This record gives sequence, structure tokens and C-alpha cells, in this order.
Amino acid sequence: MKQKVIAIVGPTAAGKSALAVEVAKGLNGEIISADSAQVYRGMNIGTAKITSAETQGIRHHLIDIVGPETDYNIGRFQMDAGRAIRDIADRGKCPILCGGSGLYLYSVINSGYQLENTPLSSPEKREELKRIAEERGEGYLYECLKEKFPLRAGKIHPHDTQRILRALEMNEDLSGEEENRWDSPYQLSIYGLSMERSLLYQRIEERVERMFEEGLPEEVANLLAMGYRRDGNAMAALGYKELIPVLEHQCSIDDAKELLKKNTRHFAKRQITWFKRDPRIHWFDVSDAAQRKVIAETIIALEKNEFT
Repeated sequence: MKQKVIAIVGPTAAGKSALAVEVAKGLNGEIISADSAQVYRGMNIGTAKITSAETQGIRHHLIDIVGPETDYNIGRFQMDAGRAIRDIADRGKCPILCGGSGLYLYSVINSGYQLENTPLSSPEKREELKRIAEERGEGYLYECLKEKFPLRAGKIHPHDTQRILRALEMNEDLSGEEENRWDSPYQLSIYGLSMERSLLYQRIEERVERMFEEGLPEEVANLLAMGYRRDGNAMAALGYKELIPVLEHQCSIDDAKELLKKNTRHFAKRQITWFKRDPRIHWFDVSDAAQRKVIAETIIALEKNEFT
């Protein structure tokens, strides 16, 4: 049988982390963070990283695992998350993926994203493709893929650089039966959190205000002092790239705050669009905060009934 895995997804500020903790408590589970920025040590305020008190004793994986010397990427996340799933399952617990980084999450739960199963053509060709990407940008490689392998390009997000590179190394396009884009290597349940759009945007604005009150500008300054590079993957994260111009005296804190609010709203909209296309997701409206405990209990009951 396939290993059982639960995923809790949705837009930023929808309350995924708190719900995942409640579900984990009811299912003897442990949580794997599917967040491309929470892997970095010291990036706490801008990522809304869960606190020790908020975990309520539930073990969390893939948080604070790398420092400024590392440019973390989707390929490494796929391997790390796979190991975490096996470790949790081997100890008789339920692996629960939680996060809103769609590419990271799907690299684990979708068979078509299993990068290690795709044969490499040659190291030389990979290096040449990387060189082209550096010179012309990842958008150029995606346009090349659409021209060379249009069917395969239709299955890949334009910013999924790892899969674009892999696809360009193929010898032929998809043929015969179309690959099942929703197939998973796991026995998978996905639960999505939705919220009335104006309420979600209000929560985003409140969260950003709270981040600045808690010292987000100082956190970014400390991270740069620790060795995080301005042009590295970590500082490109939402909540950090907006603050660098402040530290360089190119804009005011108020301007950075408004920009972060706008960028976060746009990010949430992209997340909603990304996850809404997945027919496997069982959606719950979490607009009423009082219903979240009921929703957690419903998910727990659904999972327990699956095995009775």
C-alpha cells in the first residue's frame, strides 16, 4: 500500500498552521512545513514562522534547517520532505504537509514532479542550459520548451526552473496517453482553506502591520549581518525583498509596508488560482474563526473513517 500523507493548503494568512496542529493532535501526526522561506534560520517574523508555544508540542520538520551559506531550492526540498515522510511513518505517525508554496508541495505529492525519476542527458547539457538561463533568464528556457515540447510545457509552471531543465533534456515530447497530472506516489488527502476575499486581505494587512511592530526591518538587517546575501534565494522571499531598499535608504518604511501588503495580496491571489485547479482538494471555508475547531474535527473524523 502507498504511504498515507495528508496535505493542508491554501493562501497565506488563512490559518493553515493552526489547523494543521489541531489535526496532528487528533491523528498522532507530525507536520512537514512546505514553505520555501521557513527553512532558513533567523527568518521568523517575515515568514510568520510558527512559535514553540503555537506548535503545542507537535513536532515540525523542515523549519530552521539551513543558514546563510545555503541557497535552498525545490530539488533539495523534495529530497528532504521525502526523508521526513519516511521518518514520520517509520515511527508510526501520520505525515502532514502544511504550506502554501505550491511548487514545493507538488514536488512531493505529485508523481509527475518526481525529479529524481527523470533521466539526465549529460552534465554538459545541463550546464549549457544553466548558462543560457543565466544569460537570457528562465523565461527564455520556457519559451524554448514550448517550441520544442509543447505538450510537456503545458504541464509545467513557467517558473518551475528545475522541471523546465529536466524537460529540455528529454528526447521526445509526451505521446500516447496523457500523463496523469494528479497521480501521487502517496495515499493522499488534501484539505484546502478558503476565505472570503475581503476578509483574507484584511487579515493580510493586519499580519503585515504586526510584522513591522514585531521588528521586521531589524530582522532583515540582522539577517544581512549574519551573512545572508542580498541577491540570494532567502532575501528574495516575500517580506524580505521589500525591506532591503529601506536599509539602503532608497525608500521609507511606510512605502515598504504598503508594498509588502500589495505583494502579499497578489501572492495570495496566485496561491488561490494555483490550488483551485486541483480537483483532489476538499475545501473548507474558514471565514468564521469559530468554525476552525469544527473543521479540524471534521478532517480528523474523515481520516479515521477511512481506515475503519
